[in-house]
Amino acid sequence: MERSKVEYMGYSISKFPTINKDSMNTISFTKQIFYYAGILVITFLYDCANPEFEYHLTQKEAESRASMISDIAYDLQIQLTNSDEFNGKVTIEFDSNSKSDLRLDYFLGKLSSLRTNETTLSPSDLYKNGVIWIPGRELIRGRNKIEIEFKTSYSRSGNGLHKFVDPDDKETYIYSQFEAFHANKMFPCFDQPDLKATFKLSVQAPKQWTVISTTLPIIGIDPTDPNQRNFDFPISKKISTYVFSLHAGPYQIWEDRYENIPLRLMVRKSLARYVNPKDWFLFTKQGFEFFNPYFGIYYPFEKYDQVIVPEFNFGAMENVAAVTFSERFVPRSEMTRAQKENLSDVILHEMAHMWFGNLVTMKWWNGLWLNESFATYMASLAQAKNTEFQETWISFFEKMKQWAYEEDSFSTNHPIEAKVKNTEDAFTQFDGITYGKGASVLKQLVFFIGEESFQRGVQNYLRRYSYSNSTLKDFLAELEFASGFPMKKWSKDWLETKGTNEISFSYVCNSNNLYWKIVQSNPGSENKLRDHKSTIGAYKFNREEKTLEVTNAPILYSGRSTTAVTPLSFCPDFILVNDEDQDFVIWNFERINPDDLKFVLAYDPSPFRKLILWISFYKQVLNGKESFDFFYSVAKEILSIETDTKIKKWILSKIASDSGYSYVTSRYWFSEAQRIDNLSKLADLLWKQLEKEKPNSDDQKYLVSAIIDATYTEEQISKLYSLLDGKLNIPGYKMDQDQRWSAIIKISGLSKDRAKIQKLIDSEKKIDTSSRGVNSSYAAIAAEPNPIIKRQWMDILLSPKKSDLSSSTLRTVSYSLFPENQKDIQLQFFDSYLDALANFNAFDDENYLDSFAKSLSPDFCMDETLLILKKFVSNHKRLPAPVQKTILKQIDLETRCLVMRKKNKV
Repeated sequence: MERSKVEYMGYSISKFPTINKDSMNTISFTKQIFYYAGILVITFLYDCANPEFEYHLTQKEAESRASMISDIAYDLQIQLTNSDEFNGKVTIEFDSNSKSDLRLDYFLGKLSSLRTNETTLSPSDLYKNGVIWIPGRELIRGRNKIEIEFKTSYSRSGNGLHKFVDPDDKETYIYSQFEAFHANKMFPCFDQPDLKATFKLSVQAPKQWTVISTTLPIIGIDPTDPNQRNFDFPISKKISTYVFSLHAGPYQIWEDRYENIPLRLMVRKSLARYVNPKDWFLFTKQGFEFFNPYFGIYYPFEKYDQVIVPEFNFGAMENVAAVTFSERFVPRSEMTRAQKENLSDVILHEMAHMWFGNLVTMKWWNGLWLNESFATYMASLAQAKNTEFQETWISFFEKMKQWAYEEDSFSTNHPIEAKVKNTEDAFTQFDGITYGKGASVLKQLVFFIGEESFQRGVQNYLRRYSYSNSTLKDFLAELEFASGFPMKKWSKDWLETKGTNEISFSYVCNSNNLYWKIVQSNPGSENKLRDHKSTIGAYKFNREEKTLEVTNAPILYSGRSTTAVTPLSFCPDFILVNDEDQDFVIWNFERINPDDLKFVLAYDPSPFRKLILWISFYKQVLNGKESFDFFYSVAKEILSIETDTKIKKWILSKIASDSGYSYVTSRYWFSEAQRIDNLSKLADLLWKQLEKEKPNSDDQKYLVSAIIDATYTEEQISKLYSLLDGKLNIPGYKMDQDQRWSAIIKISGLSKDRAKIQKLIDSEKKIDTSSRGVNSSYAAIAAEPNPIIKRQWMDILLSPKKSDLSSSTLRTVSYSLFPENQKDIQLQFFDSYLDALANFNAFDDENYLDSFAKSLSPDFCMDETLLILKKFVSNHKRLPAPVQKTILKQIDLETRCLVMRKKNKV
């Protein structure tokens, strides 16, 4: 599965903004703090009085069930309709060696009949709280058969069997999402990864629909209803429940082939005009061309479908031979190079899962990294080896690795090989450690043992465990056999212990010999000192000619302190540690001479090295060692001469973004007068930079997005209106529909002229009748700085099941509800937020809980609210796992924010 932190309208955001204490003019802040303290007492008493049944499957339960049954076969019959429910019948055959009671997972559906080994049982007696208990007395030692007729509601949350009605043409589309514990939201099953099974599927659906699953179906007209067709899917190979799938609807279909593998690409009809199938098939074929020989096992399934689906919670999902993708990979304008690179990466990531995850599957969710870390690393390797996107390792460093460093810095961090007690905890493992850190550690391992040894070990591992399940021990044994490298210690250090090492680097140089010292630390609980292999880049400056010479050398270090001598061809003016990004470590450098810093950032010909230095510099800001003003002064100077699009885009994200920690959001720590002055000057800089950019370029698009984000004053709002109505012309640039909505949402969050903005929203809704347009119009309305409007939307967000809106729509609204300039209004809803968190439970959809908690997180950057969050967590020991993780991370972020504010002298 491909997962990013938060996605909205095709752009990745991380919402951790801050608040200006002076702006809280609606209600006395002190009174509110005492009020919320009272709320904590009430919600604490409620929490203690309401223990919840845990329907989530524990690891102990899974191990017990796996020890009882084997050789499982599902025969599933489904009747798909346009109504709110679908009917089904499942026959499950399996071998049992026990007569103990047996658990079947099935989340809140309806059972009409239940038979075990020809004995009719009473569903009402055996089915409760998402679990069907088959009495042990009804089982035999040997082959058993369970037959169940059921009715399940379609999902609106994106999990289980999700239904979507296209507002453009009223067509219905259905897709499944089962990872980690959601197959049981569609049909009764043994929903755990190590109970692999064969699946035989029969589907009755409207005749104009296409139905997609793991195998290719035989299609026939239903003899009882000419408006229906029957889709009979042959028995699949042995796979886990979470990668089985069912998708249906009147999809637009493109077909192609790679050697003997049939390829299909599908999307709903109203979005088809925005899809470029040539790109999709090219990236797909490049993947097969690389992975088949690399893994030493030809693609193990019979066809390869890629289905682009609406309202998807993640980026993509590796269902066997029927991968699903979020529609955010279909922008409604020409794709930028970065978007194409990202699409290629995700296609390759999901394809790698066909081997890592689908052919060989982890035994339990503690081994999730065996899926996700490998798919992440292998996608970048495949891009580097067999696509045009040679910048892939730069992107890996910028996105995956920074996500890993960030996630590993929180108090909620965990080892790569994590302890996962139940399927609720499993959801929280889809994070920057499992994806980014795991992949980064694999990259470090390959640097240690060499590519050939790694590939040989991977091939042995896949051959040995095909169509079965494996553990960390199994994987390590194959790598050690292939490489001779002692994997046990490496695993203990890197996979089974949490935390990131930090280093300082000092040196002197004499006669071209570099005498260097690395001091390594292991901050945080349970962290340890590790063995590292890295590189250092040595720079020689020619300031008169504005050029520099760079050489690099490998280094090894371990323990608390390492000293060594490295011969170079010159004594350097500057050293960049980990200049090839092979290592996983944080370099804490003393303040670099500003002139040296700017010289390297301006004249190093390598975008990769420059980005490594930029991000190391920016981390000094996040750690409270440098101010945002100093960072902005450097960025402003370099932006005017930088030519690399990727670096320019990164700089813009750190100075102009209206979410996360940026120069723009830091301005809300200051007075209104200073904020207006600073943001006006920033806007002038961005508009002047826009004039320099090449017409019809990606750089133009990124500059316009930055301008939208940084907009604050009435003058800047007026310019956005002029852009939207075409009065302001930018040569070679046309604002696409998604960017238009971004501008409208931004204006709505700032504008006092509500009649004008409402007229604009209504007009845009008529132009864009798509689901994205509908959702964006809701977001624009919700962004209004009006507590009455906020209360209306908060009531809906607090009770999503009472609303007709999907989780996807509500998520879009929640991320626009309290923009950076409205923290005084958000504070009025702090009590509602905490009350909602206290009342959520294990039956609520974890994706919704996760997005609700994150999007509305109380990120006020104040001592008082930090104290309230700490007390809230302390008094609520049974928060749903995603909620607890989000609040604990927010406590860490608030603590860091206060350090940053102090450095910025606020």
